[in-house]
Order: sequence, then structure tokens, then C-alpha cells
Amino acid sequence: MTPISPVLSEEFIPYETVYAKQQREYTPLPVIKNAAGVVLSRWHLTDEERKAVAEGADVFLSIHTFNNPLQPLRIEIGECDRSILEIAEYMGLVP
Repeated sequence: MTPISPVLSEEFIPYETVYAKQQREYTPLPVIKNAAGVVLSRWHLTDEERKAVAEGADVFLSIHTFNNPLQPLRIEIGECDRSILEIAEYMGLVP
């Protein structure tokens, strides 16, 4: 799995930021973040990963909290369950 840009679509690229851009020990993570602190990223699965999921493989999520409280998380597979416009509005990117 690799994080990809655009997170939403081409017109929202100016709103993106990249976490760990200058940290070699981490994979750079393009995200869109709103004023409330909601951070959205998008991930691309390889053909092998897609096949494994289709055949029933589980998806694991590792979170490095550094012993701080765990933040609420959400994982979605395939198309996001909301339209791009709904996500952009939720993220505070459109009026």
C-alpha cells in the first residue's frame, strides 16, 4: 500500500500538505487537514493486495501513538462512502 496524491481530486491539491516530507525514516504522507483536525489520506493497493482483500484477507492498521492517547480512526475500502464534494465540504474546503 502506498499513500497517493491527489487525496480527493486535482482541484484540491492546493489544500494538501505532506507529513514526514523531510523525514527519511517515514513514508511521506499527502493529506488534507481541516480546521477541526480531521486528516484525510488516500492509499493505493497493489494488484496483489487487492486480490488478497477480495479473497478475504484482513486489513491491519499500525498506529504509532508514542504513548499518547489514541485518536479516533476510520478506514474505508474502495470508493469513499461520501462524494468528493461532501468530503470537501466536511473538510471545510468549499463553502
